[in-house]
Amino acid sequence: MSSGKIVSVVLSLMVAGLVSTGQNVSPATAAGVPAVPVELVQKPYLFEIVRYLYQWQLDEAELERLVGAKQVVFWARRLDVPLDPGDRSVLGEILLPQLNLRVRVKKADYRIEELNTDVKSTTFRITQVIRGDLPARMPQGSEVVEVEMQEMRDYLFRTRAQRDYPDPALVARLRQALRKEAAKEGLLPANAPADAKIVHFAPLSPVANEIWVFWESGRKLFSFSSDIDLANPAVWQHETLVARIYDLDQQVVVSHEEAPGSNRFLTRYEVSRALYNCVLLGQRLTVQPPKAEPSGH
Repeated sequence: MSSGKIVSVVLSLMVAGLVSTGQNVSPATAAGVPAVPVELVQKPYLFEIVRYLYQWQLDEAELERLVGAKQVVFWARRLDVPLDPGDRSVLGEILLPQLNLRVRVKKADYRIEELNTDVKSTTFRITQVIRGDLPARMPQGSEVVEVEMQEMRDYLFRTRAQRDYPDPALVARLRQALRKEAAKEGLLPANAPADAKIVHFAPLSPVANEIWVFWESGRKLFSFSSDIDLANPAVWQHETLVARIYDLDQQVVVSHEEAPGSNRFLTRYEVSRALYNCVLLGQRLTVQPPKAEPSGH
């Protein structure tokens, strides 16, 4: 038998073995498309994605539509997009066709040479939630995961009271960041009384690297996010943090169509969700003013 025939037979046996053992050849790999990261198709991760959406995104009509189904369907894929030289980050997308909704996620892995800092996250974190414009069929290179609705509901019920709050070290860093951002925006005039501030921290999510804070008397919402895990001191040391402040008297609209192309506004719905998570589900804390410096220093 020639060497070409031997190779052909071996390959045939390998394929037959895969089929007989119930394994599948990844369509993404077969088509030359990047394989789907394993984490994106794991049930615990997908359950946390849905829990985040439940707390921050889904409205009553969407929940009713989802709960009415027998299964929850996920399409997961890796996004192959151009990155800067040396950037080893992995981007992915989880689509929920029943909700016409897609969730963009990222596992950061790059270096900021100017700050001599490595930006690296241990898990995929949500970067964007997009509604609408889903394809009618699962995109090429995706993997499908179907979860029984009852299993999903049981998980959401078990975790309904689970609230993870910032630890004392993170709260201390947040206090400094809050005052810094407030001062930068002119929200703390020099002659303002140095009294304590009441703030409400929304619970943390293991799949979203962000923190929302409501400043009660100032009527402001603060949003902090970063590619680095927020518990990592490097975030606060090297200012890789993205901070946004929303004035609830000036920066609230009915629809984003009122201010197209701007990210300076929140809709009334987004504000209601943020206040729900900060005030009703969140942790109420008193932020003490900084101690006065001794005279002569």
